Amino acid sequence: MKTTESDDTGATPSPRSRRRRLANLRNVRTALADALWGLETDLIEPSKARVLIYGYSVLAGIIQGTDLEERIESLEAAIKDNDDATA
Repeated sequence: MKTTESDDTGATPSPRSRRRRLANLRNVRTALADALWGLETDLIEPSKARVLIYGYSVLAGIIQGTDLEERIESLEAAIKDNDDATA
């Protein structure tokens, strides 16, 4: 996980262009795998890898909780609509 990689023009990408999008569990899983690979290949120091892995784990739990909350709200709305339709 090098942060100083350059593109075909030799320019270093801006921090925003290399920022990872961690909006779903698939992306978090990929980031976690990259951090582990970086640790195994000595591209990331163990202390940084530890922080990244912990952060990714916490983020995964938040995403799971948010997804569950949205599903419950959707089910509750469907039940309410069904009750209103039968009343």
